[in-house]
Amino acid sequence: MPLCDYCRGPITAGGHPGRPWPGRAAAAYCCYGCLSLGEQQRQLDTAPALPAANRNLGSIGVRLGVALIVVAQSMIFGLALNLHDDVPPDVRWGAQTLILVATLVVVALLGPPLFRAAWLELRRGRVTVESLFLLTMFGALGASLQAHSTGRGKIYFEVVSILLVVYTLGKMIGARSRAAAMAGARAWAGQLDMCRLVDDRGRTRSVLVREVLPGDVVEVNPGETFAVDGVIRSGTGFVSEAAVTGEPFAAVRRPGDRVLAGAASHDAAFHVEATAPGTERQVDRLLAAVEGASDRPVSLQARADALGRWFLPLVVCVALGTFAYWTLFTAAGWEAALFHAMSVLLVACPCVIGLATPVVVWSALGRLAERGVIVRAADAVERLAEVDHVMLDKTGTLTDDSLSVLDVVTAGTDRERLLGWLSVIEEKCNHPVARAFAKLPRPAGDDVRVRELRVVPGCGVEAEIEAGGSRHLVQIGTPQWIAQVAKDVASSLAAELRASGHRVDVSLDGRVVAAAALSERVRDSVPEALTGFRNLGLAVEVLTGDTAERAAGLGLPVRAGLLPADKLRIVEAATASGAKSLFVGDGINDAAALAAAHAGIALASGTDLAVGAADVTLYHTDLRAVPWAVELSREAVRAARRNTALALAYNLVGMTLAACGALHPVVAALLMLASSLSLVFSSARVGTRAGHCFAETGIGDRQSGVGDRPAGRALMRAALHGLAVALQGVAFVLLLDPSNAALVIGGFALAGVVLAWAWNRWAAVPHALDMCFGMLTLGNLGMLLGWWADAGFEPLRDHGCCACVEAVRSGTLTSAGMWGGMLLFANAAMLWLPRRPVPPGGNHGTAMFTGGNAGMVLGMVAGGWCAALPETDSVALAVAGSFVGMTAGMLAGMLLGTWLAEKALDWLRSLPVLRATWRAGVAQRVGE
Repeated sequence: MPLCDYCRGPITAGGHPGRPWPGRAAAAYCCYGCLSLGEQQRQLDTAPALPAANRNLGSIGVRLGVALIVVAQSMIFGLALNLHDDVPPDVRWGAQTLILVATLVVVALLGPPLFRAAWLELRRGRVTVESLFLLTMFGALGASLQAHSTGRGKIYFEVVSILLVVYTLGKMIGARSRAAAMAGARAWAGQLDMCRLVDDRGRTRSVLVREVLPGDVVEVNPGETFAVDGVIRSGTGFVSEAAVTGEPFAAVRRPGDRVLAGAASHDAAFHVEATAPGTERQVDRLLAAVEGASDRPVSLQARADALGRWFLPLVVCVALGTFAYWTLFTAAGWEAALFHAMSVLLVACPCVIGLATPVVVWSALGRLAERGVIVRAADAVERLAEVDHVMLDKTGTLTDDSLSVLDVVTAGTDRERLLGWLSVIEEKCNHPVARAFAKLPRPAGDDVRVRELRVVPGCGVEAEIEAGGSRHLVQIGTPQWIAQVAKDVASSLAAELRASGHRVDVSLDGRVVAAAALSERVRDSVPEALTGFRNLGLAVEVLTGDTAERAAGLGLPVRAGLLPADKLRIVEAATASGAKSLFVGDGINDAAALAAAHAGIALASGTDLAVGAADVTLYHTDLRAVPWAVELSREAVRAARRNTALALAYNLVGMTLAACGALHPVVAALLMLASSLSLVFSSARVGTRAGHCFAETGIGDRQSGVGDRPAGRALMRAALHGLAVALQGVAFVLLLDPSNAALVIGGFALAGVVLAWAWNRWAAVPHALDMCFGMLTLGNLGMLLGWWADAGFEPLRDHGCCACVEAVRSGTLTSAGMWGGMLLFANAAMLWLPRRPVPPGGNHGTAMFTGGNAGMVLGMVAGGWCAALPETDSVALAVAGSFVGMTAGMLAGMLLGTWLAEKALDWLRSLPVLRATWRAGVAQRVGE
């Protein structure tokens, strides 16, 4: 069984092929994830030596790896110290010192780039996200040093290390993306670095192309690529300029004709006189345009900097106000005031704000990679979402790479036998036109042998064949050549052709017997792709170097006969007018336009320069993926904006708690957990909306096993359910501080694993039971955490008396935190963690979030009241009884409230007055 070239795992169902890179055959991968990572690495491997800045990526990776190990250990020890107040002072001081030393190690490893960047920007008068990172690090370090020196308070040394790791990881990903984006272009340009220079005596020697001067003569053999721009001095033959100009058909080039570097000779040897120095070729100008475009600023970084410009002063003002308040208006003293002020700086962590957009973007990158759309540029997803105009190359993009025979007219011979002979002859040639004839049908039992085959440069081929015991001379080529070698002309046959295209004539034993019309074949996916663009409101036009006649059949606005500079000029003019263009191409002549466009997509089957210039590479030829990628990117950007708002809200809540002196370490951890979970949920939903244009076409299943994705999402949700149950054990320990804490946590963890396994296996779980499952996991977790918050983040008092039990039971009916936590987490479970989505068009969803919530509140009250009836003097038993009673009441109330609300809504909508309004609203939502 073949193995994946990236992960070395087995390849099933054919796998996914990569693209060939210079000097390396195409690789095979087991999935699109390995294809994305493997192809990026192959780009870097095949490129010439990278600049010193990019070579430093490896050393940064080593330092980052060491820092991650140190950070992990610091977090474990820091959390343990903050959660346990009974640690002996000497042990606490020693552990805190070790964490401080570890933090200084991470600062030495990863800090200098951040310090330099922040200093340079501040010298320029600019406040960037680096300044916010430094401010938060200062707050965490200051608060921790104060607590460490005085022996009072909590330490946050590990936060400094985490901030440095997050910052370095983000910068490393961006630098690697830029290096990979340019690697393909450098690798392609490396193929044109050498040429054979011809001296005055006709001798040749290999030289670097940068040594070529105007007037020098360079030799090019059949099958080789022209390395210089120049004029042909000797040689006549077919030259393919598809990659340079977009012309699909190889053209005859003779002495006096101009050629460009990047064109390829098919069948002849040429001597070319250079007309430009070896470093001032058209391809060099294109490469310069690609590299210049890659240096444009990333909008994501600009957005983070803009946020930092107003968020940083806000944080400083709140910290100063906190210090002033606790110093002047309370008896806490300046030490406590300084600690609270540093805590404000600590909790204003830029990590969540900085990751709000990247997390969604990374999720979108995974969705795109599942469909063979590989993205390298850091902000390509955002730029894809902003496009309002699409420009498409024709040759090799909208059309197949190979030609097809549209029509063949024959005369004076057996048509079936002649087509078979043409197929046999052309099968032995490597010309693009020959490959089209090689696909013609061959009659069964016709024994034909090609005894001799000769290529006539610039004209065609002639073959001597033996069939049926007799020999024949067959000549296939341009109409001009056939007119010279044949006894009659093919004008009458050409008039009978019912298709227009590139014409090829055939003579048999000196008589014209056939005329054929060849053309490019429009890809099957083009009509649906164009429909997808129209549905997204995108204007589409075609930019091609081919003739207008050949492009007219596409039914789109066409600009024909364009040179690479023309395409670049059109893209730049569109950008100057305010348009945000998406350019899709595959050739050398498309590279500059791909790089200059707001977003560029190159086909992997195209040239290396085009792939290196584009932000996105399409690793298959189904163009329906392009409008799908635009729609997915728009959805991702909307999610990223929501995430940024939520992350900012979490930061503001944390700053408020810190300013009030209520920043408990576990509260800070819960805030970060809640913000991270919201990011994960939002990211996981990107690209999963039902009725997506790409899903409707059915291509997703053919591309990469889209059927596996729902199972993957179900597994992730099952894991979250199980984690919520396990965390209930932690909440019980925090609430009761039992002596057998390990047993409690272990029991809940085991229950979580069992419930998660059962929920994941039961794909057809009834919706009512699925609702109960969410209440038992996240709903109960929210209730317990709120209960603990109401207790002041301390264990409940248990002196073995009835007074303590009564205090606990009465508190359950008046605990705002318990009610709020239960409702918040329960609704999150109903919204984000159902096994299947709520069926649209009915009243169930509305009833679930209205009557269901009311029923949960009433059910908890009734369950808590029933649980308080038995007498006991154990707080643990009272808590357990109240927990079970309120859980049972919550479940019963939720189901009954949802059912009653659904029936009431059905009755209301059955009234004649409301029925028409409801139907109009449903029709409007369906239309949207």
